[in-house]
Amino acid sequence: MSDPTIVIGRILMLVFPPIMLILPLALVLLVPRRQPDDAERTRQRGMLASLLIATIVAIAVWAGFVLTGIRVSWASWVANFSWVLFFPLWFGLAWPLIRARNPGGQGAMHGSEGASGTLRTASLVNRERRNPVTRGMWAIAAVASVVGAAAIAARGLMPFPLESAGPGDEASAAAQRIQWMVFLGVSCMAPLGLLWLPVVLRLMLREPEPMDAAGSAELAALYDRQRRRRILGMFWLNGVVAPLVLGGIFALATWFPNVGGFWGIVGGVGGSALGIVGAVYGFMMTAERARIAEVRARLDNATSSASM
Repeated sequence: MSDPTIVIGRILMLVFPPIMLILPLALVLLVPRRQPDDAERTRQRGMLASLLIATIVAIAVWAGFVLTGIRVSWASWVANFSWVLFFPLWFGLAWPLIRARNPGGQGAMHGSEGASGTLRTASLVNRERRNPVTRGMWAIAAVASVVGAAAIAARGLMPFPLESAGPGDEASAAAQRIQWMVFLGVSCMAPLGLLWLPVVLRLMLREPEPMDAAGSAELAALYDRQRRRRILGMFWLNGVVAPLVLGGIFALATWFPNVGGFWGIVGGVGGSALGIVGAVYGFMMTAERARIAEVRARLDNATSSASM
C-alpha cells in the first residue's frame, strides 16, 4: 500500500507548477486599467496576447514533461521544476503590461512624492483614532496566538509515547519528548507577534496620504476605505490566521507523531498558501493605491483647469 505522504507530495508537485505559471496572467487581469487612447489600447492588447500565448506555451511545456515522465524518470523532475518559468513570464511580460495598464502605480509607491501638481495639501486628522481593529479583535488574536501552544503543552501531561511500540519504546519516547519541547518552544513565540503587530499597524496608519489641491471628500473616502481594508487584512492574516494554522499543525504533529511526514507536507502547503494569499492581497492593495493616485491626478487637473 502506498504511503499517503508520498501520494500527497506527488499531487502537490503536480498542481504547484501550473498555478505558478498562470499567476502572472491572473495578476495582470486584477490590475485596474485606465482608459487609454486607441494606439495605447492596441499596444496593450498585443502585450496581453503575448503574455497569454507565452503562458499557454509554458503550460504546454510543463504538460509535455509530465506526460513524458510516465516513461522517463528525469522528465518528471524537469516537470516539477518548470514553475521557474514564472520569472520570465512575470518580469518579461506581466510587469511591463501592468505598468502600461496602470502607470499611476509608479506614483502610488512613493507616497507624497507621487502627488501631481505643485500645491500639496494634507488632512489634519489623527488617523490613529480611526484604527479599524477593535479590542474584541485583539482578544481573538490573543486566543489564536496561545491556542496552539496550549494544545502542545497539554501533550506534556500524557506519557511518552502514548501507545506501546515494543522494544523501541524508550527511544521513541525520547524522540517524541524532544519534538514536544521544540514545538512547544516555537509555539510559545507566537504571542510575541502581538508585540510587533500593533507597531506595524500604527505605521500603516501614519503612511502619507497626499490630497489634491481642493481637499476632495471623494479622495479622502477612497483613502479611508483602502486604509481600512489594508489594515484589517494585515491584522487577520498575521494576527489570527497564521498563528492558528501554524500552531494547529505543530499541535497535530505533536499529538500524532507517527504521521509526521504528512503534517510536514500539510505545513508546507499551509505556509505556501499563506504566503501566496499575502502576496496577492498586497498586490491588490498596491493596485488600489495606484487607482487612488489616478483619481488624485484627475482632481488636480480639474482644479487647475477651473482656476485658469
